[in-house]
Amino acid sequence: MNKGLLAVAVALFCSACSGSLFDSDLPVPMNYVIASAPPGSLTGVPATKADVSIGRPDFGPGLDTDRIAVLKGRHLDYYRGARWGGRSVEVVQSMLVSSINDQALFRSVTAEQARVATDYMLDIEVRHFESDYANGTPEAHVMMIGRLIRVYDRKLVTTVSSDARVAATDDRMAEVMRAMEAASQKVSLDLARQTAVAVANDVPVLRKANGESDTAPDENETSSE
Repeated sequence: MNKGLLAVAVALFCSACSGSLFDSDLPVPMNYVIASAPPGSLTGVPATKADVSIGRPDFGPGLDTDRIAVLKGRHLDYYRGARWGGRSVEVVQSMLVSSINDQALFRSVTAEQARVATDYMLDIEVRHFESDYANGTPEAHVMMIGRLIRVYDRKLVTTVSSDARVAATDDRMAEVMRAMEAASQKVSLDLARQTAVAVANDVPVLRKANGESDTAPDENETSSE
């Protein structure tokens, strides 16, 4: 390369470095998280001394990302300038663990990857986790399916599911996020309630597997205030 072309190439490279690539005026994406459901949100639900783990969620196509999904008909897109504080799988699993644990329905609730010995695992599938513009205005849509697995024999105890839609009060990011949080909390509490009932019903089987008498006092079961 001759000296003239080299000088032009260097000048262009330096211009790019001092321009768009490192431009401090570029908008910084806003990062969002979802708060867990408030403690004590569920009443009249059976509580047990079982240990439960929450599996790492499986997401539908296009939803396993740190970008916030937007659905318009069959067209999947993402908000610009806004992201989750981590990949959606991390955001949702963290919210589920905290929300279910804080209801005091089980002795412990942990993430599957914590490698803590547990009695049951709730395997999670996320089919919807997006802002839906089907009606022209944003509506948070969250749907999850949980498969409750008894760990000692890997048997499926039951399948639980929950589907929630919450309309945003305005087409602004802050309102969309409030709606996403509300829908996610509704789903987490619904899954917690269904799982608690299923675990309470399965306690006799778990006791038998642990070599305990069916007629022994039920020390695994307590009551939720």
